[in-house]
Amino acid sequence: MIERARDAFNAFVTRHDTAWELGMAALAVAYVAIGFASDAAPAGQAGTLQAVDTLLTGIFVAEFASRFGASRDRIAYLRGHWIDLVALVPVVRGARVLRLVRLLRLVRAFAGVFRALTHVQRLAGHRGLVWLFVSWMAVMVLSSLALYTAEEGVNSAISSPLDALWWGVVTLTTVGYGDVYPVTPEGRLAASVLMLLGIGLFSAITATVTSFMLGGSSAPSAAERLRALAALRDDGLISEPEFAERRGALLDHL
Repeated sequence: MIERARDAFNAFVTRHDTAWELGMAALAVAYVAIGFASDAAPAGQAGTLQAVDTLLTGIFVAEFASRFGASRDRIAYLRGHWIDLVALVPVVRGARVLRLVRLLRLVRAFAGVFRALTHVQRLAGHRGLVWLFVSWMAVMVLSSLALYTAEEGVNSAISSPLDALWWGVVTLTTVGYGDVYPVTPEGRLAASVLMLLGIGLFSAITATVTSFMLGGSSAPSAAERLRALAALRDDGLISEPEFAERRGALLDHL
């Protein structure tokens, strides 16, 4: 009975994987937005926002627990979804540095977007490029919001998240207007992460796209199909024997 329920749940998740991941990513974005709104909300509205915050946290816990419990290989599931577990760390409000913890939910959101995109048929064979693009976007958005969280009320040039995102775009494109810059140690740390990782990832994306265009073929290679199969195993959607059987069938057709 338990095995039948587990198989039915895994089959449901597999059929609706793209919608599931994008839906959880949207909830993660909503959670972070509610956290920022509750900091500036009056006492009457803060209680309502906190209730929504608690509800969303419960959804995240239930989603992780159900998928972990239904996984065929729980160790493999943890290896592939450790970001989801880290994102369940309770958020501590009040201190400027500790408010950065809420941004872990956005890491979960970008991880979900990546998994959803790699299940789209036309993108499944280009996991490397998808990973680079999603990672680049994640570094830019997370670093920009980390800057806003650290410097809100301290830096007169940053009065809204849009100011921080503008700084992120200007920094990544190496334009360097200089109208917005960090003044706190936490903000400078966020800027260092953006400059070291973001610009490097952007260069890697450019090189990968150029290589893909020169290559000319859009069909996934055998190695790419093997990596996609391994991803299904790591996500706990297929067992190790099933992985070995499908891998053998793929190699037989080469």
